[in-house]
Amino acid sequence: MHADRDESAGTGGGAAGSTLLSKAREDAVTPYAEGDPILQVRDLAKHYPLTQGILFKRQIGAVRAVDGVDFDLYAGETLGIVGESGCGKSTVAKMLVHLERPTAGAIRYKGEDIAKLSGRALKAVRRNI
Repeated sequence: MHADRDESAGTGGGAAGSTLLSKAREDAVTPYAEGDPILQVRDLAKHYPLTQGILFKRQIGAVRAVDGVDFDLYAGETLGIVGESGCGKSTVAKMLVHLERPTAGAIRYKGEDIAKLSGRALKAVRRNI
């Protein structure tokens, strides 16, 4: 899933105030500056291992719950995630507030990688997201 805001869309019409459009992935995530996205997500993925055996569990595969999610969220915007049951909506939400660790990807809040936060700093970010 690739998403970004539509610069040509007006502020009326949709509940989110902007339209999500597909676009090419941006590789670099830069430090936060005024006017930059508040929340940046790049290549977010969550894979759950499939194991076999009782005593010596060995991985025989993986379930790809979320794979390749990219989006930018700017101040004043609202993001809605829609999809079929079991498509990874709740998993994305849990990863955004770091209740679940992503298998791959980066989540930055105001330019700061939330994977490097803990304690009070992580709690403050969770409250703001």
